[in-house]
Amino acid sequence: MDYGTDFLLEDDDIVFTPDGDIALVSGPRMVAQDIDQVLKTTPGVLYWDKGLGSSMLLFLNDSTVDTAAVVAELERVAIADARVDPDSVKAGETGTNKYQLEFAPMGAIKPETLDYDLSKGARE
Repeated sequence: MDYGTDFLLEDDDIVFTPDGDIALVSGPRMVAQDIDQVLKTTPGVLYWDKGLGSSMLLFLNDSTVDTAAVVAELERVAIADARVDPDSVKAGETGTNKYQLEFAPMGAIKPETLDYDLSKGARE
């Protein structure tokens, strides 16, 4: 299956190869990168796609966050991607304010995993 090709992002920054070219990502990792970017985008901020995005940023640093709401949002975004096998999607809490999303792109041999720490940047 052709999942597409895009710029490779690490920590939301474009990655360059040693010779100065922009590194690319494709295959199942491309699907994971796209889902990660949707989860980090607030709905309405992209001029060309006002409907794209997620409420995940609302959960950041919220000590009263409902675990079920976070899990539901992670799973909703993954299932909404047509390249993902909906039966493979599962999310859960892995620690205090830490979550993991696992899914398999259609035809992929192994699942992709994304981890989210919603306490990052929290002030004490």
